[in-house]
Amino acid sequence: MTVREQQDAENVESEERRSFMKKGALATGALALGLGSAGSASAQGRNVLVYTYDYHPQVQFRVVNSLEQATTVRLLERPGGGNVPEISQPDDYDGYIIRYLLGGGGGGQGQITTFVFGRNLSLSQGDTRQFSGDASVFSSTLNLLSTSLRSS
Repeated sequence: MTVREQQDAENVESEERRSFMKKGALATGALALGLGSAGSASAQGRNVLVYTYDYHPQVQFRVVNSLEQATTVRLLERPGGGNVPEISQPDDYDGYIIRYLLGGGGGGQGQITTFVFGRNLSLSQGDTRQFSGDASVFSSTLNLLSTSLRSS
């Protein structure tokens, strides 16, 4: 193996390690904040899923649009394909694009846009909601929290 090939291999391994550590840190951070533990979400009757890094409780957001079913399924599958243990039927979920309303007015510059997923979730474009302040880790593999929606 040449020095260049060895450096390339080390760079790939380093990227994989950083990715793994980042995911672990997100899950650990969520647990340290008292957001619960994996597996407890369904027992608590939560009804929506949101990415851990895009969870902002009690901040109003607007529904931008619904996601196509195929896109929702892809987002709820393990990276590279396949189901995670927490979601055996990703096609049972509805997905929506949401944008947090953070003030500052026009154009949506600096706004946070993300997704929300739920079983039998029915939202319309333009609806405004908030996530509750109570959440738990739903899937550490997908970095998803389980929480509930509140009307705004």
